[in-house]
Amino acid sequence: MVAVVSSDRSLAVRHWVFLGTLVALDFAFGLLFKTVTEATGISKIIRIEMVIPIALMLLARLTVDRFGAVTAYELAWATLAIFAMPKAVLPGPLKLIPALFQGLGYDLVLSLTARWPRTRLLAGAIFGHLLSSLVVMLSRVLLMGMPWSNLLKFVLGWQLLTSLIVSVLAAILALLVWRRIGNLPLTRMLRVGP
Repeated sequence: MVAVVSSDRSLAVRHWVFLGTLVALDFAFGLLFKTVTEATGISKIIRIEMVIPIALMLLARLTVDRFGAVTAYELAWATLAIFAMPKAVLPGPLKLIPALFQGLGYDLVLSLTARWPRTRLLAGAIFGHLLSSLVVMLSRVLLMGMPWSNLLKFVLGWQLLTSLIVSVLAAILALLVWRRIGNLPLTRMLRVGP
C-alpha cells in the first residue's frame, strides 16, 4: 500500500478528526488516572498523570506540524474540562486562559525549533508547561483573589519544579513513541508539516 502525502499544506477534515480523537483519548485517560492519583495522594506531590497527556499532545503536533495545532488541542481540552471538571484548579471558563497560553507557548517553541527534532520536544514541553503553570497561578491570584502568601510562593515553586520533571518525562516518551510510529503509513498519511 502506498501512503499518499498531501501536497496541500492546509488542514483537512482527517487532521481535525485526528486531533479531536487525541484530545478525547487524553481527556479520558486524565479523568481515569487523575482519580487514581488523587486517591493515593501522589498528585499532591507530583502530577505524574500529566506524562501521557503531554506526550499525546506532542505526538499530535509532530503529526500535524502546524502553528496553532497545539493551541486548538488545548482549547478543545479546556472546553471539555469546563463541563466535566467545573471546580478544578480554575473554575468554568477560566480554564481557557491557561489553555490558550500553554498552546501558544508550545506552538511557538515547537515552530521555532523545527530544525532540531529532539531539542524541540524538550524545549516545547518545558516552556509550554512552565508557562501554563505560571498563568494558572497568576489567574488564581489576580482573578480569584487568592493571597500571594509565602505558602503560595512555595506551592508555585514546587509545581514549577515537578511540572518540569513531568514535562521532560513526557517529551522523552513522545520521542520514543515517535521513533516507532513516525514512518508508519497512517502517520505519513496524516502528516502535515515541513
